[in-house]
Amino acid sequence: MAVLNLPKSALSMSWVFGAYQRLVGAPACHRRFIESYARPKAGDRIVDLGCGTGASLEHLPQPISYVGVDLSQQYIDTARARFPKARFLCSDILTVDLSSYAPFDLAMAFGVLHHLDDAAAGGLVDLARRVVRRGGLLVTIDPCRVAGQPRVAKMLIDNDRGRHIRDAERYRKLFTPRGQVETVVLSDMLRVPYSMIVARLRIA
Repeated sequence: MAVLNLPKSALSMSWVFGAYQRLVGAPACHRRFIESYARPKAGDRIVDLGCGTGASLEHLPQPISYVGVDLSQQYIDTARARFPKARFLCSDILTVDLSSYAPFDLAMAFGVLHHLDDAAAGGLVDLARRVVRRGGLLVTIDPCRVAGQPRVAKMLIDNDRGRHIRDAERYRKLFTPRGQVETVVLSDMLRVPYSMIVARLRIA
């Protein structure tokens, strides 16, 4: 997600991260991502990979079975305080043990792949293929480089904490060896000019 030149260490503090997310319009982006692309249903079993402070839960139908995973203990502590009935695991998403909770109907990764190199991003996709049932979905959203994108969008992407922001074709290549993926590039998900790509992989 865009950083607006904030010191990157500041965003590790959950309250700074939350305030910044509200400033750029991330809650509306989160809601649209979930309602229009992830499309969970009441009763679904959902794993949120890179869940941050648990913002997805505000936009999910109820009841659902939810597991959120994030590497930041501070983010997880905040999420547990906000949503005491949900399950949150503080773990690297590439090594987390989800065997006690699988299979899931849906895996989501909101703004995660652009923090991972190709090998790690492929590992996330492979994790979803292991823990999501056949016919279920992995749905992701990340900043995306686009030819001719507005100068503001390019500046924000260049200053993002994630060091692996790709163009649409490079994102698609993370998925195509692992199944049939649908992608769409969007430029109106935030209050500021910004290009994002949504990918939906059906688990075969």
